[in-house]
Amino acid sequence: MSTLERSYRRLLAWYPAEHRAAHEEEMLDVLLSTAKPGQARPSIAETFDLLRGAVRIRLRRAANGAGESVWPGALSIAGFLAMLMLVADGVRFAVNAPHLLSAVNKGLSEGDSRWYAYVNQFGTGPYWLAWAGVAFLAWRGSRRAAARAACAVTAAQLALIVYGFGFPDLWNASVGASLGGVPLPLAILASASLIASPGPRHGARSLGRRGVAGAVVVAAVLVTITSTPFMALILPDDPWPAWEFHSMDGAVIRWDRLLLGVVLVTALFLLVVLAPTRAGRRAAALLALAGTPLLAEAGLINMGVLLFRHLVLPFLVAESLIGFGLVMLVVRIVELPVKVIAKRREQASA
Repeated sequence: MSTLERSYRRLLAWYPAEHRAAHEEEMLDVLLSTAKPGQARPSIAETFDLLRGAVRIRLRRAANGAGESVWPGALSIAGFLAMLMLVADGVRFAVNAPHLLSAVNKGLSEGDSRWYAYVNQFGTGPYWLAWAGVAFLAWRGSRRAAARAACAVTAAQLALIVYGFGFPDLWNASVGASLGGVPLPLAILASASLIASPGPRHGARSLGRRGVAGAVVVAAVLVTITSTPFMALILPDDPWPAWEFHSMDGAVIRWDRLLLGVVLVTALFLLVVLAPTRAGRRAAALLALAGTPLLAEAGLINMGVLLFRHLVLPFLVAESLIGFGLVMLVVRIVELPVKVIAKRREQASA
């Protein structure tokens, strides 16, 4: 085997096994026949073209749910739940808007710019509205349009984050930086599910009616306890999160512990719903990319640490990767006995 042939075979190894079994020799013959005399390695154009073809075929198979891999199904489930949380966050923004508008107007002094104040408080409004539109398109079955819209929104989000972190001294930098928190991994998951999986609708069908209903209820509870009207109800003197005990009608209430409790219950609910299937367990690992930073933030608030974590992007990346790695480690440990039993049965039958 020549050096050129070995190089071509290494590139063809990126294609799915089924595709290689059917077309590898044919593709190799064409590549070798069109090679220049004395050519020892694939050209840059050939390398790019082969890798691009491998990625395209793998994405097409993943989007159609073909093949034996469970990751496309897991991504479809995670994408549905991520999109649900993005829509829920948008609902919270809409619920908070009247209270924020009143607070902004009351806090303005003579000479202050209303435009600057409104942009700082409501500048993320178009982002949440855009994700509501993406979810509508996806639910109607317009998957290609939803995928394009999701990619455009996520690209704009990344640009705003770079702007927010790159120019922190500008008056509206906090608007872009605020999108660098939990919404970022959620947006990436939702976009990826529209491109490289059967889609969020397939994920909803995989969860079933009870699973979807439970997820909607959990999202509604999270929206409620983190909304300004709810805070104003339990903390009438100060309608914002506080780190001390407050009483209402003789009952002691701590918003931070309530938030941590609901986040933990949400994580438990997802584990119970997703754990029974292989795709579900991997969906839980994918959701840990966004869930771990949320859990860490709720825990820090419970400890009385006032930290604007969305301004520290490296923490978000580290927490997301750690959460994904830990959940996948648990998944591998749980599935190990099943693999050992299956392997022993294969050896016994042989």
